[in-house]
Amino acid sequence: MTSHQPLPQAVQDTLSALPNGRDVPRHRDFLLASDKRFSAAMRRVERRSLPPEALAELWLWLVHLTIQGASRGATTGASYGRTVGRFLEWIAGEGVDFRAATVTEFDRWQRWLAIECKNQPVWRRQQVQALRNFYDWRRSRGLAETNLAADLTPPPAKPKPPKKYTDAQLQALFRAISEARPLRQVRDRCAVLLLLATGLRREELSGLQLADFEIGRRSAVVRVTGKGAKERDVPFEGPAVEALHTWLNERERLPFAVDHEAVFVSLHTKTAGEALSLRSFEHMIAFHARAAKLRDWGIHRFRVTFATQLYDDGADIESIRALMGHESIETTRRYLAVSERARRTRLSADRQHRVLGTKNTGTPLWARLATGDLRHD
Repeated sequence: MTSHQPLPQAVQDTLSALPNGRDVPRHRDFLLASDKRFSAAMRRVERRSLPPEALAELWLWLVHLTIQGASRGATTGASYGRTVGRFLEWIAGEGVDFRAATVTEFDRWQRWLAIECKNQPVWRRQQVQALRNFYDWRRSRGLAETNLAADLTPPPAKPKPPKKYTDAQLQALFRAISEARPLRQVRDRCAVLLLLATGLRREELSGLQLADFEIGRRSAVVRVTGKGAKERDVPFEGPAVEALHTWLNERERLPFAVDHEAVFVSLHTKTAGEALSLRSFEHMIAFHARAAKLRDWGIHRFRVTFATQLYDDGADIESIRALMGHESIETTRRYLAVSERARRTRLSADRQHRVLGTKNTGTPLWARLATGDLRHD
């Protein structure tokens, strides 16, 4: 395990007086060594001007969040650590003890985020959520009688409608992949087909291991550990299975040592054989999307495409929710709002003609659907 700069003695002394605080330095070393993205984020946080008491509680909370709560260090852990660390530095600069913060300070902090930091409402909402989580954890561990941030209200934010890939965009993307170097072509085609056929989150894709798959000749199942350490099985078939077989065969023949567990590994000279990071997958999609001349793209868009295609093929919403790993079915409904099936649900024109006293002289909708002629809709 890589050694890391120890916490300042004042922070360690503070931890010794906190519940389970003595174990934090050891847990911190484990977390910093386990994820490069989390490590980089927390290195920046530790360089901030935080009082020892603030940094001690921040680390104790992050250990709870990532180890006991099973939140991902590279995403939730890094984001929450940066967000709450910045707040703790800000409130110390205001001359206020974070353990005695009031609604007045929270309101000033939100105005600071909006005016000085120019943070948009969606990002400010996420920061409010992180801060409320931190203060609720303090209450739950007996460090405070109440959640001081319980009345902290996030700014309203109009949710953006989800976006999916069209068939034409996907065809262009796979054409671009087919023009890559042979080995990269095999690996990247497999990764993108898995995204399309399983609807995995980007964190789930980057964490895939060989033991997560049950692979047959024509079908396979991947066991996914999603948010909150919840597991689900996602079956898939067709070209994605063929691409997985092809990539795993090539992976076995790589002329360098590879990570024994990771499904997707780096082919770059300096990092050859290492498991691909979350950021590497983002770069992979961006590289091929630019080559395909797509105007915009994203890993999450495959997830929306997966859900809408299932819905268009007749799957019920509850089954889609289970495959997606959504806790709330309302989240699934938002994904399906852009499906073709949802867009075809409309009131018959005959209803309007009836109240107007006119006749419908156009081609019936069922006929246009059958012929694919929807140009006038």
